[in-house]
Amino acid sequence: MKKLMIIALAFITTIGFSQDRERNQEMRQKMQQERQNLTPEQRAELNTKRLAIKLDLTEAQQKEMLNLQLQMAKERAMKKQQMKNKAEEVGYYEKTNKRMDNRKAHQDKMKAILTENQYNRWKENMKEGKRNRTKMKQKNKQ
Repeated sequence: MKKLMIIALAFITTIGFSQDRERNQEMRQKMQQERQNLTPEQRAELNTKRLAIKLDLTEAQQKEMLNLQLQMAKERAMKKQQMKNKAEEVGYYEKTNKRMDNRKAHQDKMKAILTENQYNRWKENMKEGKRNRTKMKQKNKQ
């Protein structure tokens, strides 16, 4: 009798955990869908606020950052549309070279806007974000 009770308890617990996992996956998919539907202006504003909190930006820096983030968000939206239309078939070298040039230009703009201390914190946050994305990719593969 005790064995049956233990088996039943284990079975019920397993069912409960699997339902929680399904619910969490549904919530993540819903949030991801909402994130994809943001306009470039909304993305720029959210990114600027996130950076203002992390880096303790001044009002002037926030305005400059908003302009930079808005420009980047519009460029990303345009590139996304081009990818959907398959407008450009470029080789790996050209794509990678262009992406690296854009990344360097972005770093230079950030360096111009931020103080040295803020820029160092931003760089550290970027490294930490890259580590987190790598961990998530590995976790999702499993």
